[in-house]
This record gives sequence, structure tokens and C-alpha cells, in this order.
Amino acid sequence: MPTDLYPLRSASPMGKITVFGAGMAAGALLFFILQPALFAPEIQAVFSPEDGEEIPLLLDGAKSSIDIEIYVFTSRDVVEALERAKARGVMVRIIIERNVISDDNDAIFQELASKGFRIRYASSAYKLTHAKFIIVDGKAVLVGSHNLSNSALYKNREASVIIRDAKAVGEFMDVFATDWALAS
Repeated sequence: MPTDLYPLRSASPMGKITVFGAGMAAGALLFFILQPALFAPEIQAVFSPEDGEEIPLLLDGAKSSIDIEIYVFTSRDVVEALERAKARGVMVRIIIERNVISDDNDAIFQELASKGFRIRYASSAYKLTHAKFIIVDGKAVLVGSHNLSNSALYKNREASVIIRDAKAVGEFMDVFATDWALAS
């Protein structure tokens, strides 16, 4: 059998190592080139009133956890989505601002607390908790101008994004954990 047809069979151990090393280097280079495309964050824009239903749909897709930190919460659609999530066994935690103009947040707070939801008022360590974000399954975060009100979802011009990126979601999880510990 001619050895030039099968160069690796006849190559010396050093030659095999050189070919292996070249293959590894080429693989590493290819990974480096493709990494931004393979691991780029996924970002979805959510504009209201056009896409307001995206927020209850995001909640309906939760499998293990929902963490919400919100300024105004009055939406029946969101309450119903949270009830469906809780019925599926999803752990739900909510931080809501106490100091808003109307008493509507108090009504939602009392309703959700009476239904066994883990809900707390935002800490008085901040003048206001004006944050508006929702973390779903530790994999996605919705953040932007949306309050959880019917006006914000279906009438106002609002702009938010859903980000699916481990680093960004992790930062929001850290902030939520701090604020949850401070909340009452």
C-alpha cells in the first residue's frame, strides 16, 4: 500500500501531533470568529399599544420562576397570567411600589397576598422604586417603560425590550435579590 495516500498512517508521532495541533488551532479560530453569532444576546422590542399582549404571553411561557419589580400594577390581564403561572407551579415574587398616586397598587397587593403570592412593598431605602422589569425563568428579562397597567399595555406609547442573555439577566437577578431582601 503506497504511504503517500495515507499520510497520517505513515507520519511520525511528531507529524501527528503537528496535524492535531493545526486542527485544534483551526477549530479555536473558527470558534472565535463564530462566537459573536453563536452567543449574541437575543433582544426583542416590545412597543405598546401594538405589542402589549407580549407581556402576559411572556408570563404564560414561564416554567419555573417569575420575579417582578414594578412601579404601577393594575392590569387584570397580568394578574390572570400570574394566576395561571402559579397554578402551573411557577414560583412568583413581586416587589411593588407603595407610594403611587392612586390606591390601585394597594388593592392589587392585597388581592395577590390573599391568593398566596409572595409580594412585598418596595424598600423605603429608595425615594421610589420606579424600576419596571420582569425576570422569567432566570433566562429572560423584560425591561423598559411598561408599568403593569392596562393603559401601559394597550393604550400608551411604551417601549421595552425582552433580553435573553445570561450576563444581563444575571445582573437583573442580583438587583432583584438585593431589593427583595430590603422589601417589606
